[in-house]
Amino acid sequence: MQVTLRHAGQSEVSFACEADDTVLAAARRAGVTLHVACEQGGCGACRARVVQGAVHYPLPASSRWLDEGSGSEDYTLLCRAVPTTALVVETAHPWRQRDNAPLSRILGG
Repeated sequence: MQVTLRHAGQSEVSFACEADDTVLAAARRAGVTLHVACEQGGCGACRARVVQGAVHYPLPASSRWLDEGSGSEDYTLLCRAVPTTALVVETAHPWRQRDNAPLSRILGG
C-alpha cells in the first residue's frame, strides 16, 4: 500500500507499506521519523487525521484517542494502524526525513 503524509508547511512524503506493517514501521524503513512516544497505541502522540483510505488494528490501540468527539472516526494511531487501502493522513506534528547523502559529503570529505 502507498502511504502519503501531509503536514502544514511541509511537502508531502509518500512511501510503501507492506501488507502487515504499521504506518510507523513503514515510515521508519523509508527514512521518515514520525512524532511518537509510547509506540503502544496508548498515548495518542502519533494520532493523525485520515484524509483518504482505511486502516485496521491487528494489535490493540487505545479507543480513548480514537473515540474523542465528533468526527473521531477520521483519526488513526500511526503506531498501530495497518493500511488496508492506499492511505493519505494529515499529521498533527511535523516529521523529519533522513538525509540519504553519503557521510563523506555531509562531513565535507
